[in-house]
Amino acid sequence: MYVKELCDRYKLQSRKSLYSRLEAVGLKLPKDDDGKAYATEEMIQQLDDLDQHLKNGGSLKHYTPVTSVTTHLESSDNNNILDKTTQTTQLTTQQTTQMSREELLEIIEVLGTAIACRLQPIDPIAYNHSLEQAQEKNWILSTFEVKQLIGIKPSCPKGENVFTRGCWAFTKAGKIGNQTGWRVKKIVED
Repeated sequence: MYVKELCDRYKLQSRKSLYSRLEAVGLKLPKDDDGKAYATEEMIQQLDDLDQHLKNGGSLKHYTPVTSVTTHLESSDNNNILDKTTQTTQLTTQQTTQMSREELLEIIEVLGTAIACRLQPIDPIAYNHSLEQAQEKNWILSTFEVKQLIGIKPSCPKGENVFTRGCWAFTKAGKIGNQTGWRVKKIVED
């Protein structure tokens, strides 16, 4: 469809109005062998979508071309809290001319599931199991790892080497990189 036909189709008074619409959609008209600009079927569908947006009270400035989103969710779980559970959500987008209501609902459902997986309630005493394991295996944990487990950064009073939190004692055990290393010991009262 040529420029004049496009102007007639959308009831536009000038070519400038048509080219403003093309710019909003991100399109550039190709030219035929005679050098005349024309629109392909895909372009016309995008311009029809924009025209509907404008008829519904929208503006060129606030128009967003219709896009399709494909989501892949990969998840692997591990019972050991010291090992981090990895969840990777990859989103890839590709422009399409239309998206059906069913496709949109499916995308929302997949994204909702991915978000819900990350919002699962955490067992409030699970860190105790990890600390017991660290004690049994005589592991030295970094400051960052201790903070991840107990929720605060361990620090000792001046001149001391032991930080106490609840029934756990964390004793300084050298350095791990640029962080302090901590040996864990459960405090058992008789």
